[in-house]
Amino acid sequence: MKLLGAPLSPFVRKVAIIAQEKGIEYDHDKRISPMSMPDDYTEIHPLRRIPALLPDPDNPAFAINDSSAICGYLEKLVPSPAFYPDDPVSYGRALWLEELADTGLGEQVGMGVFRPVMFNISAGKPADYEKADAGFERLAGGLLAYLEKQLDGQEWFVGDAFSIADLAIASQLINLAHVGYDIPADAMPQLAAWKKRACARASLAATLEEDNAFFAKVGLNFPAKTG
Repeated sequence: MKLLGAPLSPFVRKVAIIAQEKGIEYDHDKRISPMSMPDDYTEIHPLRRIPALLPDPDNPAFAINDSSAICGYLEKLVPSPAFYPDDPVSYGRALWLEELADTGLGEQVGMGVFRPVMFNISAGKPADYEKADAGFERLAGGLLAYLEKQLDGQEWFVGDAFSIADLAIASQLINLAHVGYDIPADAMPQLAAWKKRACARASLAATLEEDNAFFAKVGLNFPAKTG
């Protein structure tokens, strides 16, 4: 089994974390990113996005694409521990929050905050903190405030277990912290405490350690921001 995609992608991160939680071993080709994608990658993923999963690395013509599809496949492959609730209402709610993370947070965190800093630096340009600050202000007043209310005193977003909803949301919010932004604990105490719990899990902690090692290697350092 081979996972294709750069690890700083929240969608690649989402797959890597669920695989680690389930004890699934795989090879990881980290070379493919939005900024470095070979022409023949279209044969694997016609939309030219990451991640892609090759169940059989010797058969690149057959791939499972999109993080949600891959996570669903891994859930069926190794059912325990379960990341999708059995209860119909909880199941539907988990899928909704996963979609909110993948689409809503993916756009607002990725395009609005992460890319103006990280992509600019990667291209040899100054980080656009003015744009990132504006993106974070929009995010804090909208989706982060929504997520704060959705916790409603719970430890995790759906039921009493860490689920695909928590995994998808954490995978996106990690990229905020990577470029110096974080959840304002005074305004959003539940969400800030939830993120701390999520990032303390061994699977997420390992991902953070790998990411931070990369930043240290290339000499990247970002000022801490909370809004």
